[in-house]
Amino acid sequence: MLQSRLQMLSYIIRQFIFYLQEHPDLLNDLLNVLAPRVDHTRVVDIMRKAGQLPLVKPYMVAVQSNNVSAVNEALNELYIEEEDYDRLRESIDYHDNFDQISLAQRVEKHELVEFRRIAALIYKKAGRWRQSIALSKKDNLYKDAMETCSQSGDRDLAEELLGYFVEQGKKECFAACLFTCYDLIRADVALELAWMNNIVDFAFPYLLQFLREYTSKVDELIKDKLETINEVKSKEKEEKDMVAQQNMYASLLPLALPAPPMPGMGEVMILDMEPCLLMACLQWVDISQGPWC
Repeated sequence: MLQSRLQMLSYIIRQFIFYLQEHPDLLNDLLNVLAPRVDHTRVVDIMRKAGQLPLVKPYMVAVQSNNVSAVNEALNELYIEEEDYDRLRESIDYHDNFDQISLAQRVEKHELVEFRRIAALIYKKAGRWRQSIALSKKDNLYKDAMETCSQSGDRDLAEELLGYFVEQGKKECFAACLFTCYDLIRADVALELAWMNNIVDFAFPYLLQFLREYTSKVDELIKDKLETINEVKSKEKEEKDMVAQQNMYASLLPLALPAPPMPGMGEVMILDMEPCLLMACLQWVDISQGPWC
């Protein structure tokens, strides 16, 4: 089984080399037919050694969905040579299996600003925030720098960028950065920079928004606190009403009757009575039993 497979691969390679030498115009058709069986990395290596990568560009575009590193890097090289920055950006957005830092270092000094912008994008994707922001500032791509700061979640980077705009006299960028990095910049830092550089007017919309947000948060906290207090008071009132109701029911119950005397207890009580009291009791018994006995 393995031997037959190797023979098949060897046959495919021979056919591929034959078409490359004799019918290069039909090479993409052959590769598209053999795409499920051919090794894409090996094809790219053969074409790179032959110096004919552009010849199989349609084939590589067709199989790039497999996200093979060799194919991605070969196409990225072709896009750089062709100065097709739109296709390069699309390639790195949808196919990330390539040496990102190497590509960024290659295009960060490109003469076209869009390629340098792609380098900043790659650094941002790789988490190298400071390098990405530095490239964006160098090319005056301040919007990209602010968005990178916001995505980084790094307060120090955001406040450094804010100070940079103040130093460069970029008042509008200062105001825009306050809102783009709103969750990162501290209000006291923003107000201090604005006051010391006489640009409070540019910081005032941010401060209004900040005060509004915190006032709303305080109002919500007070509301939650009052609701909690009312719930506690309501629960205490219910408990007091329950106790009062139980006490009312207890007061309506009849008093307990004395237990009947045990046998023999009556005789002991009679013997213990005073003589005069005993005579009165006997007379009362005789009178009460007289007519009915």
